[in-house]
Amino acid sequence: MLLVEEYLKENIDDGIKISSIQVEYPFSIMLKENYNFYMMNVLNRNCLLIEHTQKLPDIDKLLKQLNLIKNSSDKEIVLLIKEISTFRRKALIKNKISFVIENGQMYLPFLGLDLKKIYPTTKEKKKFFSTPAQIAYQYFLFNKDSEINASDYANVLGIKIMTASRALNELYDAHLLKYEIKGKTGRSKVYRRVEDPSYFLKGREYLKNPIRKIVYTHTKPVGAMIAGVDALSSLSMINPPNHRIVAIEHKSLNKLQYFVEREEAYSYDSNPIEVQLWDYDPKMFTHNKNHVNLISLYASLKDEKDERVEDALNEVLRGETWYRD
Repeated sequence: MLLVEEYLKENIDDGIKISSIQVEYPFSIMLKENYNFYMMNVLNRNCLLIEHTQKLPDIDKLLKQLNLIKNSSDKEIVLLIKEISTFRRKALIKNKISFVIENGQMYLPFLGLDLKKIYPTTKEKKKFFSTPAQIAYQYFLFNKDSEINASDYANVLGIKIMTASRALNELYDAHLLKYEIKGKTGRSKVYRRVEDPSYFLKGREYLKNPIRKIVYTHTKPVGAMIAGVDALSSLSMINPPNHRIVAIEHKSLNKLQYFVEREEAYSYDSNPIEVQLWDYDPKMFTHNKNHVNLISLYASLKDEKDERVEDALNEVLRGETWYRD
């Protein structure tokens, strides 16, 4: 609802107000079960904003339901839609059904407002977090009740405020954060994450593998954290690997001179240490002095095909309040 309200404020009316209401109209049980109802005041016009909670029905059935609502209300009806095909959009316009779509399209004929031609975009939907966003995701995962603006978050992480702002916006665009406008100037966005288990379930789809590269050495790097199946074996019943696995931030590679690049001829008989070079510091947000934090461990192993690894991961994560599967 925040996305819709923000869009309408930017494009129609700065003073728009949308509020959830208790349905006072004599609607049938079917209508109350299938729709959420909101009161919307736009350009000094009160209207009923309705959101279908299930899959949008076919146009004939939708018209019947809207007519039932109109017969019990003296206000204009506006349909709130998360996404819609071009075909369905044309059908709504043809039947003069007012609507607002979360991606920024609208058709409000009672206000004299129509949507412009919108051409399909060729931009692909982002599949993974950027590195700053993945770090921000972990921050909110392990700081469930945190309410923080970009400036304070930048100070906590020791990063530039622009980087912090972009990371927070990325999580907001993924519907993982919500914000309120606070502060003395009334311009500060104070972010808070969505509730469990939605935060984990939605966010895990964007998690990328933090491993950038793997190298080998016979000496464990200073400050390296136990990672991969090696860490998983210390937390579960899965057998440990036949060699040690640790992780460091990839920027540390230039500071260490004793690595051996992985080659086909490299033999495990020499008992090397596998060193994972990560996009970010694997010591971040860990509550254990030895191994990487659980969500980063999950991100590095979630695409493993071995069922034993998958079962062990579920076993380890099951005790966390934010984990659901």
